[in-house]
Amino acid sequence: MKYTSITLTLLLFSSISVADQDYDIDGVEDSLDACPNTPFDVLVDAQGCPSSGEISSNTANKYLGQFTFKVGTDIRTDETYENTNALNLYANYRYRQWDVSVSNSRTTTNNSYTEDNSDSDNDIYLATGYTFMLPQSAIKLSVGTKLVNDDTQNVTTTTRGRNFVNVNPITQTIASRDNDYFASLNFNYLLNSKQDMFLYYGYTLSGDSTDTEYEDYSSFSLGTGYALTNAWYSALSYNYTGSIYPTGEAEQGLSWFNSYSFNKNLFATAAYTYALEDFSYDNTFSLALGVRF
Repeated sequence: MKYTSITLTLLLFSSISVADQDYDIDGVEDSLDACPNTPFDVLVDAQGCPSSGEISSNTANKYLGQFTFKVGTDIRTDETYENTNALNLYANYRYRQWDVSVSNSRTTTNNSYTEDNSDSDNDIYLATGYTFMLPQSAIKLSVGTKLVNDDTQNVTTTTRGRNFVNVNPITQTIASRDNDYFASLNFNYLLNSKQDMFLYYGYTLSGDSTDTEYEDYSSFSLGTGYALTNAWYSALSYNYTGSIYPTGEAEQGLSWFNSYSFNKNLFATAAYTYALEDFSYDNTFSLALGVRF
């Protein structure tokens, strides 16, 4: 059986898709902007509020942070293995430099599961992070956990004879597994007003199942992005995710990610990942629609 690591893509590209949004065009990202509706011709400070201070207090007190919700799908194809689809849900709240997120991905086809629950379909990811703003760059440190849900699988067996057909529904319970815990670092460097470079590194403490001890593993991504227009951001990256099995093969792939903002609140993302090894699905297509306010 093949597996695919959608967690890295979901968390990394979800962060990219909501980054670098500057609705009032004052040079301060919306999620960090204490005065998000500053007039275009007013000079602002590092918090995005007028340097003169004449409306800073009134506007800043109204800032309640930013919510982002996203729903999407992954379509995974392979020449030698059965294709799968997944439903992805993502929610994030950011206030100044702090943010907290929750995400879930569930396979909508019946062929992607393992008996030891190493690739569960209904796990929930919780994470919180803090962003350090530096000249032309930003560093985000995050910690989180994967809450593993014990799951069941309904399987139907059919026995056919000359004059009868027996259909026997069977419910299988996937073995329980301990939660994972992870920490990550995102580094983003602005090369110029339109292009950036980003580096992601994560380390996961793998939870063991009732009958298996898993290995801790590292993940990283390296890439660059370019703002083709004020609304369209595109990025290329190399992704690596280690295996939870002692002799397992690491997942490696090349990804092309795009984010398009229709207006201040509505945006869409699309991504394509090509596997560089035989362990993962050959192709993964990801589409999502999001809203922020």
